[in-house]
Parts: sequence; C-alpha cells; structure tokens
Amino acid sequence: MASSLRPSERIVIVGAGPAGVSVVETLRLYDRDSEVVMLSSEPYLPYSPPAMVDHFLTGSGSHLWRSPEWPAQMQVDYRPGTIVTAVEPAKESGERGRLVLEGGQELEYDRLVIASGSRLYAPLPGADLPGVANFKSLSAAEALIKRVKSGAANRAVIVGAGFIGMEIALLLTELGVNVQQFEMLGQVMPAMLDEHSARFALQAMLQRGVVVQLETKVQAFIGEMQAEGILLESGEIVRADILIAATGVRPNLDYLAGSGVAQRWGVMVNDHLQTSAPGVYAAGDVIEAPDKLTGEAYVHAIFPNAVEQGRVVGLNLAGFDVRYEGAERMNSLKHLGLPILAAGLKDGDEVLHGRVDGGWRTLYLRHERLVGYQLVGDIRAAGALRSLLNRQQPLGTLKDHLMEYNFGQGSLVWASGI
Repeated sequence: MASSLRPSERIVIVGAGPAGVSVVETLRLYDRDSEVVMLSSEPYLPYSPPAMVDHFLTGSGSHLWRSPEWPAQMQVDYRPGTIVTAVEPAKESGERGRLVLEGGQELEYDRLVIASGSRLYAPLPGADLPGVANFKSLSAAEALIKRVKSGAANRAVIVGAGFIGMEIALLLTELGVNVQQFEMLGQVMPAMLDEHSARFALQAMLQRGVVVQLETKVQAFIGEMQAEGILLESGEIVRADILIAATGVRPNLDYLAGSGVAQRWGVMVNDHLQTSAPGVYAAGDVIEAPDKLTGEAYVHAIFPNAVEQGRVVGLNLAGFDVRYEGAERMNSLKHLGLPILAAGLKDGDEVLHGRVDGGWRTLYLRHERLVGYQLVGDIRAAGALRSLLNRQQPLGTLKDHLMEYNFGQGSLVWASGI
C-alpha cells in the first residue's frame, strides 16, 4: 500500500455522516495540505445515527459523535445546512468539477466524495403530509421527541416493523407512549430475521407493551392539511397523535440526476470505490457494494460498512492504492433491554436454532461453514460468530459447540483447525 500524495487540491465531501467523517479522519492522517470542504444538509455537527436513541433517553448530548472542535482539528471547512442540487463532473483531465447548491451558488472541486446517505422510502399515499414523522435525521427525530416530552403526544402509530421501526417503537414505549405498529408481512424484521427468531422477538416486544399487528396492510396516511391517521386495507381508520413511516430507506440520489454518475439501486463503484465520473468517489448508504459472502452488489446501509468504505476512500484520496474487500450484511438493535443482532445470509443447507440461556439463536451453515446467524435476547456469542463468518473456514469439531450458552472467543482458541 504505497502512497503518492498529490499537490494541494480541493476535496469536497457531500454528507457528514459516518462515511464522510471516516473519509476526513483517514485522509488527514496522511494529507494535511489539501483543502477539504464538507457539506451537510442538516444544521448540526456530524453525529452518530446509532447513538440517537441513547441521546433521547438521557438528554446527555451523546449524539454528538464529534466535538465542536472537530472541524478545526481536521482543518475542514464545514458547512452545515448546505443542500446540493446538482453535480457537474469535470469533462477533461485537469479541469475542476462543479456543484450547484440550493440558491444557485456554485462550488468547484478537484475531487469529490458522494457520501449523502439514505432517505426515507415510504411508498404510501399521504406519506408526504405534514405530521408524518421519521427517524432518518436528527432534525426530524428531535422535533418528534420534543412533542412527546412536552406531553403533547401519547399515542403513536408506526407503519413498518423492520429494524428501524422496532427501535422507534421501543424508544417511544420507554418514553411512555402507547405504540401500535403495523406490518404487512407475517413477521417482524422480515429482511433480516427468519420466522423463528422473529417470533421470539415479537414476544419480547409484546411484553414491553408494543401492540404489533402483522399481515395488516396500510393503504394510506390520511388527513387534509395535516396527517391524522392511517387507512387500513380493511377500511378501518386508525388515528393517533404521532404517525411514523418506517417502511425503509433508499440512497439519496436525486441531486445526481444528469451528472453521468452511473447508478442502479445506488451509486455504482469499482473496487477502489470510484464512480464512473472522473475524480468522483462514493461511500456509505448511497452506494451499492459487493457482499463479502456472495459477491452480489447491493446497498448495505449500515454504520460499520459506511465507516470502512470511508476509510478506503480516504486512503485512496491520500494517494494509496487500496481495494475495498466487500460489505458485511448485518443489522443490530441493542437498546432498551432487547438486543437483536443478525448477520450474513438467512438460508443454508443446515440450520441450527433454539433457545440459549433465555435468548434465541439461529445459525445457517453451508458446506460446513457458518454463513449467517441471528441472536435475539442474548448476543454474547456475537464476536465469535462474526469471526467464523469472516474466516469462512470449515467448522470441524467446533460445529458441535455452536449452540452452547457459553460459546465465545475462547471456544475458537480451543477448537481444532480454527
């Protein structure tokens, strides 16, 4: 991994989430000379989305992933509340590309990093009505929690029971809100959990006071000037003080229209995380990247992948030649007394599952290798299982111990052939 630093230039990063921050902090380890401009559509310093739940419960400000001194320490021209409306890449080598900002201002760059993350995807009529909330940004989430803590809202309806929807439901329940959740499929967290793990998770949710209705299709959010409730396929109308869309996310790509940056589900990149446009890189929730296990390219919108992709982009900007090894398929819910973690695939030629020390564990094997796991209620085995997932070696005699309650890193040390 050799470095060949370029002359001082202007690097612009669109987005101040985990990927963008990781780009800056990696780049500055090797390059303190290039001008770095970071644009954020939100009026905040960079913050950690996974930390928002703790912030709302404690009010400690722990959501501030980086301190107010961070931009100066990193020598970054940080511009909060700046919205990019168009990208015009350079047409020839040696030319600068250009960004068009809301209001018509322009910003030139030598190299660009697209790290604008994802946005709410709610394919329901009325989802754009005022009063339909989401947790995709700190701005939107803070406004909602302020209403709850002021006593102005005590009944919530959440559409969607994926990981995001479940975390919102647990948070609001902890804050004293009566929560009713609707999922059109027959289980909670269908993208990551199998039916057995999902059933265990559902029981835990019900015990915490969340009312979850499965196989219930929501037709629309309803209201005139303001959202007031939801319309179910059955014709029933359910009204609430808080209405939340938690139906999924999509890469934030609108401002790239007409840019020539190749896209499919997300921004397409090569193994150096370069896009089809010269001098333009991309990282985080906005890109489609190859899966470590299958090689299949798709959008992996999770924090650890964004950080690692940002690191690779930062190294390549600094003049190194670094290839991205692929994304991990993983999701977790670790707050409010209900830890859930799922990683890898959720199918295999052999499946091990059952109760383990008060929790539920499901393991997927292919050709005597671990290719996926799901942990609900007890995630102590997560570190060891992740090691096995990444190594992709035959399990050997270790297979007989995978479902033991005390399975962990120590088990790997003693296992033969691992």
